[in-house]
Order: sequence, then structure tokens, then C-alpha cells
Amino acid sequence: MKVPVTFSGGRGPSFLTVSVILRTLLVTAATAAIAIGCFSAVPAQAQQTAQAGTNSLDGDWVNVDPNTRGIVEIVIAGRKVHPYGACHPTACDWGVIKARGFASNVDSSDIGRLVAKKDNGFSQVEITLSLGADGRLRAERFAHFTDRSGRADYSAVDYFQRGGQP
Repeated sequence: MKVPVTFSGGRGPSFLTVSVILRTLLVTAATAAIAIGCFSAVPAQAQQTAQAGTNSLDGDWVNVDPNTRGIVEIVIAGRKVHPYGACHPTACDWGVIKARGFASNVDSSDIGRLVAKKDNGFSQVEITLSLGADGRLRAERFAHFTDRSGRADYSAVDYFQRGGQP
């Protein structure tokens, strides 16, 4: 059964009029929010800083913590990462690892992050490398032990400054 739709006759604005006004206000508010967000100087400035800081990860990087038990040095050349672990009396050479490059967004061509994966036989390690706003290299490691030793998988973050090769 169809119910006839009636509008108020002279007792104030109709439901249809109120609905149109509310939609217009919502669209105007949404448009203003988008305009403020898109044309604001702060996001553009932050994006420029992020892109400027990621122009090149290439170089020789030394851990800022001389007592690290993780990676002491990393040499990056393009998409090749060459980490050196904390072993004694000299650093352990992990060998050259091919890395996958990631841009900050789908429209960018600047590589701002590298992800390298290494299988050591007893563990699988993933290293994520990115350049911080302070110019230091940030290396985040995720280690998964595969040798049934009972050791806990772990993650760690190290920071590096430009330096010499090991």
C-alpha cells in the first residue's frame, strides 16, 4: 500500500526544503575542509621536507651507538644494502643484500625507504631503512629465528650517521 506524501502547507519550511538546506551546508563545509587541508602551507612544507630528506640514502653509515649489539655499519648503493654486524674483533660482513625501494606515495618517484631481507640460515632478518628529518639513517630490524633455539623473535631500531666504510 502506497502512502501519499504530503508537505506542510504554510506551517513553516517543508521537509524537502530543510533537507536541501542541510545538504548544501554539509557540502559547503566539506568543500571548505578540503580546500583548507589541500592548500595549507604546512602539509606542503612537510611534504617538501620529506622529499628533500629522501633524495639519497646512498653512502657509508656508522651506528651512533658505539656499544650496539646489532648492526655497526651499513653501506648503501642504489638498491643494494651491505650491513656489518657487531662481532669481535672485527665486524661481521652480512654481504650485499638487494633491497626493494618504496616511495612516500603512489604518485612519487623518489625512493624514501628501502626494505632488505636476509636469510642467515638460523634467522630471517628484515631491515627497513629511511632517512630522518635530522639527516640520520633509521634502520629498523625484525628478526625471526628459524633454528628452533627457543630465542624470541625481536625488533630493534638503530640510528646511523654518515661515516667511513668498515
